[in-house]
Amino acid sequence: MEPIAVQIQRKDLLIDQTQVGKLCTEFREAHWVRLPQLLDSSILDFLQARLDKGRWESMSHGKIGEEYITNDLPTTSLLHFVMNRPKFRTIIEEISGCKGLRWFRGRVYRMIAGAGHHDNWHSDIAYSNEVGMSLNLSRNPFRGGLFMLREGDSKRVLARVANTGPGDALIFRISPDLHHRISDLEGEEPKTAFAGWFKSSLPECFRDSNMQIREEPRTV
Repeated sequence: MEPIAVQIQRKDLLIDQTQVGKLCTEFREAHWVRLPQLLDSSILDFLQARLDKGRWESMSHGKIGEEYITNDLPTTSLLHFVMNRPKFRTIIEEISGCKGLRWFRGRVYRMIAGAGHHDNWHSDIAYSNEVGMSLNLSRNPFRGGLFMLREGDSKRVLARVANTGPGDALIFRISPDLHHRISDLEGEEPKTAFAGWFKSSLPECFRDSNMQIREEPRTV
C-alpha cells in the first residue's frame, strides 16, 4: 500500500511532509502523481452512498467524449468545499510547482462499458486551468478506464495509470505540450470519479460572495 502524503478529513488535513517532498520530485519529472487515500473513509462512504441513489444524465463533450454526470447537490457541494480548502490548495501548489491556485472546479462522472462512453486525447488548455485532478469514487475496482498522458508533438505515451484505489486521486500538469485521456472501460463495473481543474485567474474561493460555479466546456 502506498504511503499517504495528504488526506482530507472531516475537520482537518493530514499531511506527511516527507511524502509531499517525494511527490514534488515525481511530479517535476513525470508530470503526474498519485495521492493515495486522499479522502478519508468517512467522507468516501458518505459520497458513495449518495452516488448509489443518484440520478445520472448523459453528457456530451463534443469531439472529446461522452459520459454520465450527476448534479447531486450534497455530493458536488461537499467535493468542491473540501478541494477548495486553502490549506489543500497550498499543498497542490507545492507538489505541482504551480503558484497562485485560487479555485478548483470539477464534475462527478461515470463511464460504463458498452454505453458509448469514451474520452479522446485533449489538453484542457483554457479557463486558467493549471493542474488537473481525477479522484476515484468507484465502489468496486474496474477494468480499463486508464488515465493516459502523452507528449503533444511526438505522441509518445508517458503514463498509463489504473487509478482504482478507493479515494485515491491523480493530479497532473496542464500544458499545451501534454495531452491526456481516459481509455475505454471493460467488463461490468463502472468507473465513477470526480474530475476537474485547479485554476489560477479566478477570484479567491471562499472570499468572493459573488463567485458562481458554472459548467465549462472541455477543450481539445
